[in-house]
Amino acid sequence: MKKFSLTLVLISLAYYGCNTNKSNNIGAIQQLTGQMSKYGKTQVAAVNAMKDVINTQRQKEGLPLLNTVSEDDKLEPQEGVKIINKMITVDKIVAAIGAQGSSVTLAMAPIAEQNKVVLISGASGTPKISNAGDYVFRTCPSDIYEGEFIAKVYDKLYPKKSIAILYINNDYGIGLRDAFKNKLVNKPAEIIDLAFEQGSRDFRNQISKINQQKIEVVYLVGYEEMITAFKQAKEFGLKCAWLGNNQLNDQTMINKMGTTADGTIFPGHIYSINEVKKKLPEFYKKYLVYSKGEELDVFAAYAADALMAINQALLNGATDGLGIKKELYKLKDFEGVTGKFSFDNNGDAIRTLALYQIKEGKMSPYQLP
Repeated sequence: MKKFSLTLVLISLAYYGCNTNKSNNIGAIQQLTGQMSKYGKTQVAAVNAMKDVINTQRQKEGLPLLNTVSEDDKLEPQEGVKIINKMITVDKIVAAIGAQGSSVTLAMAPIAEQNKVVLISGASGTPKISNAGDYVFRTCPSDIYEGEFIAKVYDKLYPKKSIAILYINNDYGIGLRDAFKNKLVNKPAEIIDLAFEQGSRDFRNQISKINQQKIEVVYLVGYEEMITAFKQAKEFGLKCAWLGNNQLNDQTMINKMGTTADGTIFPGHIYSINEVKKKLPEFYKKYLVYSKGEELDVFAAYAADALMAINQALLNGATDGLGIKKELYKLKDFEGVTGKFSFDNNGDAIRTLALYQIKEGKMSPYQLP
């Protein structure tokens, strides 16, 4: 199978000139308001920037242009359902990129499956998505892989030490909690589960319990709530080792924490913004315009990967959701914004994670001893 070169966004007229798509409408369903909307906005910005780069080359080759339609799911499953139904019936999309929230993606999955419309998420990690349908894909790693990855860190650094899992009470948090617990080998006699609701700003009860029980390790799983959790833990004088989730793979978020999260070890993505600037300068330039200067985070890059993969499927001859689905499963070592990836039989991206540690308010590569 032919693939794009990054500089030309992988289009060859000689191979693809006979493509006649019924529809090139692609949906972008992301959270654009409220908490965590920053990541929804950067994902839509990345999709639009990549669309422009792709369309520049499509126009040169005389191919139909891609069209994207974006709407705000507000990180609410029922809103996502309403949007994808509208996009399928009114906008006639053949694929959708989203959602950021695992619960929203899971709510939309049956509708995508029933209507044979491909749904690709760049940020939903819950293991449930692996079994959500044959038309459901993701360009980010599954939480099962991340949970196993961070469990190995615990087994290596803190075997059998007392641990509390402080996690957001939604599909994302529960998925990571369970994946982590199930993969532990040198687990302690008891693991304390402490849940918090999305948007929480008060962690005093959970921190008090951790202090009272003299917990040695805390595994924190959340979104921007982690900013407050770290700050309040420091205010309460909590002394423990910290493990985190891949939402920390964002220096902008870490900047808001100051040095309160120093020492935290977390799994992140092998992703280099400098490589993006070097290999895809036009995409990066357009992205900064769409994002109004917000830096390209890894989830935005994953969203751009999703559009590139959809475009590749269309160029390979797909004319509808069924065709796109078949072509996506065929992709092997596809070169995207974040490097090479493939999809497994469940539509999960096959990727590699790396370890990082926060030092003096900065994320740095970390090696296990």
